[in-house]
Amino acid sequence: MHDHERMNASREAVIRRGWRLGALSAAALLLHAAVLGGAQWVWPSATAVPPPGAAMQVRVVERSPSPGIVVAVPHEAEAPAVPVEPAAPAVVAAPSRPLAQVKRIASLASATAVVRATPVSTMPSPGAAVEALPEAAPARFAVVAAAAAASAPPSMAEDEEIPHYRTRLPPPGTLRYEVSRGLLRGTGELAWRPQSDRYELTLDFKLSGLTVLSQTSTGGFDAAGLAPIRFTDQRLRRGMVAANFQRAADKITYSGSSREFALRAGAQDRLSWMIQLAAIVAAEPQRARPGGKVLMYVTGANGDASVWVFRCIGPEPIEARGGPVDAIKFVREPREANDTSVQVWLDPKQHDLPVRATQKSGPGDDGYELRLLEATLFR
Repeated sequence: MHDHERMNASREAVIRRGWRLGALSAAALLLHAAVLGGAQWVWPSATAVPPPGAAMQVRVVERSPSPGIVVAVPHEAEAPAVPVEPAAPAVVAAPSRPLAQVKRIASLASATAVVRATPVSTMPSPGAAVEALPEAAPARFAVVAAAAAASAPPSMAEDEEIPHYRTRLPPPGTLRYEVSRGLLRGTGELAWRPQSDRYELTLDFKLSGLTVLSQTSTGGFDAAGLAPIRFTDQRLRRGMVAANFQRAADKITYSGSSREFALRAGAQDRLSWMIQLAAIVAAEPQRARPGGKVLMYVTGANGDASVWVFRCIGPEPIEARGGPVDAIKFVREPREANDTSVQVWLDPKQHDLPVRATQKSGPGDDGYELRLLEATLFR
């Protein structure tokens, strides 16, 4: 009897040990399956981080009466924003996560808004104004701060207002200059021939016996002073080019270019500006004080036109052939790398005509320099 009881007890102990081992083995198998299966918890966030390298855009969406969570999507995917009802927030979790913890996670998720990606370089700076986008806006449409557009350099040519100046034209005459370009030396002659209703202005430069530049400006007069009609420019070993001031059509056209510009009041060419500047300063001497300015719209013969701003530096004595001259210096500073820079010294005792001038295009250009040798004026 005792032997029979001991055998039953031993059998029950073996069975209980087998159940415990089976339970432990099952638990181990479940744990391995969870690890190898890659189960993970994902915490929903209104600022989800995209995968490295994914181009993103940022969109700001205002709170709506029935808010929902919008999932952040990489730029390349171009997937539409997916609204989810507040009662069932988008949460990804392993199946074995307790339901109470899942609900707690969902309650912490924001339901107000959302983010679509944009490159860091185009993100609005802190404090910049940001527009709210309509729900139908394309995913590629990025929000741009209003201050970003304002940071672009303003246009200084076409939209700059040109004041209306009074003018007092100098008498007809001929001015002879010494001309230099780098190491070359020569002579130049500026012939100014105004008549009752029209004018002709010519400039010829000769270096080493060769005519290297010949310019002519012809036109009439209007309320703004000189009113050019045609400007021609011919260089050594180059054909002649011309700018035409089509006053009936209110435009400037060119013989060697298809470009056109609106004909603005007081517009001048690259030769007539010399007489126009003298006429303005003679009529409005306050412009010849330090800080004074004279603006002109100036065109060449190759389809180029821009506003030239002459800024008065003030009195600056210079040496001329006939002795020292108490000249007034103006400068036109370049606005671009290869823009034309000008320095000009006007003689108040000679109707503010230039006694010296330099002009060059870009830092590598030797340019031209003129120094007055002789002035013959017909009073």
